[in-house]
Amino acid sequence: MPRKTSKCIGLFLFCLFFAFVFDSLMFGTLYEGSWFAREGVKRSPFDDDRSMFLAVGEAVEFPSQWKIGKIDPFYNLTLVGDENSPGQNGAGVKHSGANVEIAKKRFRENNFDTLASEMIPLDRKVKDLRHEDCMKIQYDSELPSTSIIVIFYNEAPSVLLRTVVSVLIRTPLKYIEEIILVDDHSDIPSIKETLPKAVKYFFPPLVKLTRNEKRLGLIKARMAGSDKAKGDVILFLDSHCEVGQGWLEPLLQRIKDDYRNVVMPSHDVVQADGFEFVGSITVDNQGTFNWGLLHTWQGLPWFDRQAIKTKADPVRSPTMAGGLFAISKTWWEHLGKYDPGFEVWGGENVEISFKTWMCGGHLDIIPCSHVGHVFRSGSPYPGHVRNSMSINQKRLADVWLDEYKEVVYLRHPELKTLDAGDISDRVKLRESLNCKSFKWYMENVVPDKYVPSLTLKAEGGLQSSDNQCVDTMQRETGDAKLYPACHFSGSQNFQMTDDNQIRQGVDICLASDMNYKKVVLAACSNDANQKWKHSGSNQPIKLEQDDTFCIAAKDGSLLVAQCDPNDKTQLFSFKRYL
Repeated sequence: MPRKTSKCIGLFLFCLFFAFVFDSLMFGTLYEGSWFAREGVKRSPFDDDRSMFLAVGEAVEFPSQWKIGKIDPFYNLTLVGDENSPGQNGAGVKHSGANVEIAKKRFRENNFDTLASEMIPLDRKVKDLRHEDCMKIQYDSELPSTSIIVIFYNEAPSVLLRTVVSVLIRTPLKYIEEIILVDDHSDIPSIKETLPKAVKYFFPPLVKLTRNEKRLGLIKARMAGSDKAKGDVILFLDSHCEVGQGWLEPLLQRIKDDYRNVVMPSHDVVQADGFEFVGSITVDNQGTFNWGLLHTWQGLPWFDRQAIKTKADPVRSPTMAGGLFAISKTWWEHLGKYDPGFEVWGGENVEISFKTWMCGGHLDIIPCSHVGHVFRSGSPYPGHVRNSMSINQKRLADVWLDEYKEVVYLRHPELKTLDAGDISDRVKLRESLNCKSFKWYMENVVPDKYVPSLTLKAEGGLQSSDNQCVDTMQRETGDAKLYPACHFSGSQNFQMTDDNQIRQGVDICLASDMNYKKVVLAACSNDANQKWKHSGSNQPIKLEQDDTFCIAAKDGSLLVAQCDPNDKTQLFSFKRYL
């Protein structure tokens, strides 16, 4: 071998050895004893495909190593507080002096108390709300890896950073594949310009920031984030959360038990005014939906209460709120993710709920997992939500509700003629997955669900003998009222159904109170006190379960009184009889 070639090979081997020693000394020293080593995370700190992300964390120091009183150089936030810091143990901030007015003005920035959030340390302690039954559970030592995805737009940096910090300090890091922050094209400098620097400075390499080239809206932004995810499980968090102790393991265990399980933590409340962290150690509610296809909460029906044996048992839920949930990536992709024809925000949570149940999965709230969430008023998508919601409702009804879509159209007749785009691919998806009918969902998942009748006996408004009209006055509850000026539309458009309910729309019904004293507005149900008998124009309206009681008009209100054939205040007429 020529001497020159031999020298080149020797030099190459020396450089290779030097690089190995340098790597061991530098990165071995930096990361030996660090959170990677302590948590048993076997990954190189720089194994990411950085080209996929705008910024990837570069910090060696883990948040638990931050020093008390340390202030960040970007937003002037307190990173680590002491026991006397504002908000510790989940306490709320009470403003005084000049801060009262400052807080009011800044509330409008994000529809929550931005000043309070900035006063609270990023690592603040919160109450451990887990029931003692949760402490008895032994979770598997090996659980699925998780990609946590956080979507945000012009979010307040303090709540976004606190969301990430709470995850990092209260989660065994061996279960976190990555935390993906998806910026949905924010335009405020504190996010657009400063956040990439802050992510690199604050966080370890498993925290990654990506930015959409244009505004996509929550639904499409989540799907874009999920496409980048490497974990076995995808976990969506809103950008204004604080997780509790032991929050992740119960969720992952349930998914490991069956990859078709979709799970939600118990939704605790971080109050928008003052940021107090409040919640319950038990889960007494579940998700459901109304016929506008919006998620609502309801108390647990008797059959679900009966199924729960301990306070740690999963709580069955017909629908999810949508802000916080975990799903196997395999199941997420099997279900076709969200409908790609959905726009911006709204209805996607109900769609994924229906798909989960109808296509062979299960949806649960896990009482041993607690996550606090800032429930704020107002939408982050002003000017877009109404139209996008209508499109999403239409697509959801046409693809998944079968004959029950007519109930949705009864509530929102404008949807029937709305062009919501081509749904043929979603119909094919449903067929290919062999999903069950919506009737099956109604009978097996929500057997107690009220279904409004589509057949009417009368419509167009209800009028007393002295020409006053029954009017909700834009209310959903309270005493039923009469209004002297009749217009027979909107809040006065009452109907009588073939199952003897008198309702406005599909949600509000006339009901007798429990004392048979007055008529009230109530959410329509199958209750006997909402059933009435009425034979035609200028005739009394009698309570079906006891026809000695009639509705009477008096002083602008509707009362329940003993029927009297000579009392003209008990005579009513609908505008049209069918």
